[in-house]
Amino acid sequence: MFTGLVRYLRKGIYMRLVLRLALSLSLASAALAQDKVTLSNGDVLNGSVKAMADGKLTINSPALGDVVVPMANVTDIKTAEPVQLLTSTGDLIRRRIAGIDKGALQFDGQGSELLSNLDKINPPEDPPPKWTGAFKLGAGLVSGNTERRNVAGSFDAELRYPEDRFNVDASWDYAQDKPQGQTNWNLTQRRTGAGIKYDRFFTKTTYGLATSRVLGDTLADLDLRFTGGLGIGFQLLDNETTKMTGEVGLSYFSEQYRSGAASVDYLAARVAYKLRHSFNDKTSLIHGVEAFPSTENSQDIYFQSTTEVRTNLTESMIGSLAWIWDYDNTPAPTRERSDHRVLLSVGWKF
Repeated sequence: MFTGLVRYLRKGIYMRLVLRLALSLSLASAALAQDKVTLSNGDVLNGSVKAMADGKLTINSPALGDVVVPMANVTDIKTAEPVQLLTSTGDLIRRRIAGIDKGALQFDGQGSELLSNLDKINPPEDPPPKWTGAFKLGAGLVSGNTERRNVAGSFDAELRYPEDRFNVDASWDYAQDKPQGQTNWNLTQRRTGAGIKYDRFFTKTTYGLATSRVLGDTLADLDLRFTGGLGIGFQLLDNETTKMTGEVGLSYFSEQYRSGAASVDYLAARVAYKLRHSFNDKTSLIHGVEAFPSTENSQDIYFQSTTEVRTNLTESMIGSLAWIWDYDNTPAPTRERSDHRVLLSVGWKF
């Protein structure tokens, strides 16, 4: 019995030793599996490399939590597992970093990448593209010596992918006047238009485009104006405060009149530019011109110029003052060449 007890105690001691050894090996393995960052002052940070962006490296240390250090102070990096590396040219690669040598990241197995060409480590995923734009509504009512009522609405929206861009817009403008002493209202404005444009980027600054636009204007005797064409565009400016594009191409141009006058159609050149400049975080200027000079008759030319000042009233509400000038050198019979509209409206951005 005594011998059995001794054997039982020895067995228990051995089991505890085995458990302690297994635990020690597990902790050692976990320590070895950690990423390792060496700083220029000799300090070593163990943990998990989370990210690097804007010249700063973030490593999660079990003892210290997230630690952020300038990349300029890092002399060596070793990762236990592969990480995502984004280069300054936009290439995304996945490698395990084995160290830094002569200003370059050395990868496990083979290959390297100069630190000067490294943009980010473990970059965040880009959010899915979404439509951005604004809806605007304006209305007016005058009573007394002059009786007038009008309403106008418009929206514009853009969806941007890395290589593709979609733009859509639409507008509606309606107004009536009633002469003094009369009971009937007279139509003074009824205008509806819409457009769509698709851009395909070949480089960061050059893109091909397809565009189409329709317009009806009762007072201009315009039953339908249709344009549709192809071209090439250039992103002339694109920074935090100013964006500017220029576009050229060819377009089919057609006008049909409500009065039954002979319709007009021809092949036109299309020349356009658009400028958007932010004065501050609330107010911006939007200006653009789209022109269609005929390639068949130099007398046939149509263009539209839009100038708008837009300001944020609240986080989502905007105010807008816009001047729109339409010019048709060969309008419908008895109609004016120029139409000017000044619109004051409020709206909501999305």
